[in-house]
Amino acid sequence: MNVYKNIGQPELRIQLHDSEMAKYGVFTDEVQAVIAMTIGGQAATKFYEGDRQFDIVLRFEEGYRDTPEKIRNILIPTSNGQNIPLQEIATVDYHTGPAFIYREGNSRYIGVGFSIEGRDLGSTIEDAKRVVAQEVSLPKENHMEWAGEFESKERAAKQLSLVVPVSLVLILLLLYFNFGNFTDTAVAALTLPFAFIGGFISLWITGTIFGISAGIGFIILFGVATIDGIVLIGVIRDNLNRRFSLIEAIQQGVRSRIRPVVMIALMGSMGLLPAALSTGMGSEIQKPLAIMIVGGLLICLVLSFTILPVVFYFAHRNSQR
Repeated sequence: MNVYKNIGQPELRIQLHDSEMAKYGVFTDEVQAVIAMTIGGQAATKFYEGDRQFDIVLRFEEGYRDTPEKIRNILIPTSNGQNIPLQEIATVDYHTGPAFIYREGNSRYIGVGFSIEGRDLGSTIEDAKRVVAQEVSLPKENHMEWAGEFESKERAAKQLSLVVPVSLVLILLLLYFNFGNFTDTAVAALTLPFAFIGGFISLWITGTIFGISAGIGFIILFGVATIDGIVLIGVIRDNLNRRFSLIEAIQQGVRSRIRPVVMIALMGSMGLLPAALSTGMGSEIQKPLAIMIVGGLLICLVLSFTILPVVFYFAHRNSQR
């Protein structure tokens, strides 16, 4: 855990007392002008050298302003023409002030950060919110916000909740346009659950936590997995048009399409295998996506050759009769 520290810088604080200033007839702007001139310096006139000009600044020498005691003895003019020490109308002392002032949205804030290991970000933040709500009580003028990577994750999750359904609908529409009937479209759409199964099994075996990158891997798996269904169903349909029986068409189609379907799976999985095995800096972002695709494609390959032909047979056995 890391807390952004903003306290620790010593500062000289001069606190004016209105009651004492009124008693001596001293105005606030006059006191501030004297303090600004004696301690910080103030331009009195200008010095011209050709076309250049420089400010001539009046300021006390360091020996007269280097301690709080000497600053307390700075004389302040009053309305009756007398001078009084600053300590008569103000409190001058050193205090611990802010070393840094962090601002966001016109408000000051203090950041508290922590890292997560071995857990997913969403459940960790939910547990942290519950503990903080029970243990921490903030004043009414203060408020708490959860930001950083969690905020980016929430924003990306909202976008995925829109992108994933749209992707599924587009895939189903393209499948229907390709086959022209609901039966084959439904059988080909069975590869979408294959993608879910393959992706989650891959994450479970490797102990990888589901995240935004893994969700993007799901979208890629949906597209690649449906290609397996299109290839297999397409060749089985061609065999049926050539007067093959249903079982013969399925058997012949599966045998003839083993090589192209295996090539599709190996092309994607072998290309991302180095990313799935990486352990260097930044691998926590690309690794879930790579594991999802590598394992998901291989499992979809097995399921497409074992379950998809069986489902196609039961879907068309009545029409074949």
